[in-house]
Amino acid sequence: MSKKLYKSYYSIRRLPKNIEEVDTEIFNHELKRYIQPTFIKNVHKVVAFNEIIVSLSSFTYFKKYTFFGDKTFLERVKRIIKRYLMSNKKTLTIDKGIWFTDHKSHVFFHWIFDSLMRAEASIDYNKEYPLIVPEKFYNQSFIKDSLDHLNLNFIVMKDNQLYRINDLLLVTKTSLTGNYNEKILAKLKIRFTKNMVKQELNFNQNLFIYRKKGQSRAIHNFEELKPIIAKYGYQLIQFEDYTFNQKINLLSNCKNLVGVFGSGLSSMLFLPQGAKIAEIRQKGDYKNNAYFSLASSLKLDYYYQFYDLIDNKISLDPKTLDNLLKELN
Repeated sequence: MSKKLYKSYYSIRRLPKNIEEVDTEIFNHELKRYIQPTFIKNVHKVVAFNEIIVSLSSFTYFKKYTFFGDKTFLERVKRIIKRYLMSNKKTLTIDKGIWFTDHKSHVFFHWIFDSLMRAEASIDYNKEYPLIVPEKFYNQSFIKDSLDHLNLNFIVMKDNQLYRINDLLLVTKTSLTGNYNEKILAKLKIRFTKNMVKQELNFNQNLFIYRKKGQSRAIHNFEELKPIIAKYGYQLIQFEDYTFNQKINLLSNCKNLVGVFGSGLSSMLFLPQGAKIAEIRQKGDYKNNAYFSLASSLKLDYYYQFYDLIDNKISLDPKTLDNLLKELN
C-alpha cells in the first residue's frame, strides 16, 4: 500500500546571472524539469543485508529504493548475491523502520540531496519508525555528524549481518538526481539551520573552496591565482575540515561562494537568501548541471566560469577569474 507525500510539478529555473548567448544551450534543457511525486510504501517481513532489501515471499528486490543508476539486471543480481554471501546468517530482527538510502549514499552530495531528502519527506513517520542507516554509511563521519545535528530518530544496521524487518516504510526518491523537490529542500534547510549552535568563526563573507594539489578537481595553476583571490577579499576554505554546525555558521554570513564543480558546492544549502554562488565548470559540459539547478531551487544568484582541461589537469585563466570575482563584488 502506497501513500502520496508530495505531488508532482514542474520546476522552473532561472538562467545564470552572467549568461552569455553562446552558452545558452548548456542550460536551456534544464530550465523546466518535471519533479516526480514522492510516495511512501509499507511492506512487511522483508530481509535486509548490506544496503539491500528483498522480499522472499514476492521475490522482489526493490530496485528503485536501493539501487542507484541504470545497472543491468545481471549486475544487480550479482550485487545482491555478493552482499548476501558476506552476511552472517544468524538473523537479527528490526521491528519497524524507514528505508531512505541507496548504494550511492556514502557520497556527500547523494547523502544530502538524495537520502536526506527522502528522510525529510518521511519526517512525520520518524518518531514511530526510526531511519535505518547501514553501518557502511554511518562510518562516514559526515553522515554521523549530519544525523546527530538533525537530531533524527535512527538505528544502525550492522555490516555483514542478516536482518528480518517486520514493518518497513519505503520512501521513493524525491526527484531524479541533480533535480530537487523545492518544498522538501526548503524544509531540510530549515531543519539544518534551526539546530545550529552559534559559534564565532573568524571568516570573511567571501569564500573560495580550495582543493589541495593531488585532490580530485584541484586547480593545477592555483598558486598563480592566489593573489587575485586575495585581491577581492576571498578566504580559502576546505569544507571537509568542518562539522555541519561549523559549516552552517560559516555560510550563514557568506555573501559569495566560489568553487570548482564538486561536493563542496553542496554546502550552498546553508547560504542565506541574496547570496551568490559561482561554479567553475568544464567548458562544453551540458550534462552536469546539478549545482546550477540547486542554486535556482534555493533561489540563489548563480554565476559560472569555464576551466580548461590541459593534460587532464584543471587550469583557470587568471584574467577570466579576475573578471568573475569583479562581477560578483
